[in-house]
Amino acid sequence: MRTSRSPAPAIRRLRPWLVGWFAFQAVVALAGWLTARRRNEGDESSTSIRRVLTHNGLELRPTNPELSRLRVDLAMAGGEIDLTALPLPEHGIDLTVRMGMAGLAVRVPADWRVWWRFRGVGGIGTDGAPQRTHDEHAADLRIHAVVVLGGIGVEAG
Repeated sequence: MRTSRSPAPAIRRLRPWLVGWFAFQAVVALAGWLTARRRNEGDESSTSIRRVLTHNGLELRPTNPELSRLRVDLAMAGGEIDLTALPLPEHGIDLTVRMGMAGLAVRVPADWRVWWRFRGVGGIGTDGAPQRTHDEHAADLRIHAVVVLGGIGVEAG
């Protein structure tokens, strides 16, 4: 005689974990949305831009040739920053990135020199086309990154 077990007991045991996981995701998304309302600064024509984002995607294409500073905070999100519309900056652009479980793509003109300092768990890399410099002051783009379980890709566009 063969008896089949009902999946109902297993589902009942998993239900608190699933509800907890979705509740956690909702709390993080709500906290990110409230923080972004308070901390987002500037638009694509500003000289200084800051974006805070969770559970979403960021597409940023600055247009101001006087842009000097970008700051991006990402949590469980992805982003793309396209700097190819900008001329060669006179004093360079500082990009500060803080992210957890996130990814960011940065596209720069092929003739720009890029410098970076990366701390955390994850990585940063290029497609080989942008020039990497070890002199922070000679760079056209300076990336300061603190990352937990994420990565940054720098590519020529």
